[in-house]
Amino acid sequence: MPRVTTIIMPAVKPVLEVFASCLIYSLVVALIDFVLIFFFRGLGQIASSLSFVMLAEGGVALTVGGVVSFFSPLAGKMEEVIFHSAPWNASRQKDAEKQARVWIVTGIILVFAALLVSTL
Repeated sequence: MPRVTTIIMPAVKPVLEVFASCLIYSLVVALIDFVLIFFFRGLGQIASSLSFVMLAEGGVALTVGGVVSFFSPLAGKMEEVIFHSAPWNASRQKDAEKQARVWIVTGIILVFAALLVSTL
């Protein structure tokens, strides 16, 4: 009987890698937001402004991720017909889904961070 760790670990490792990279992207975005808001608004309204901006950016990231995952085959087919590019295939679909996954997870992290900041 195979050990549980040999079954679970190959599935968990890619998920943790995607989550870690998206967490870094979210932290970079939040840090840039913090610096810009601190520079333009000062320290008095930083929590409410930062929360709003991060919530908006998280919503945009979720929307972009959804659009990328939904319209990738359509956009690929249009590109193929109009520009006579390479045909849309399974590997291009897989790449588009990976890009969409990063956008969506980053958006989720930004929304949760915005909710966390709003409690301050």
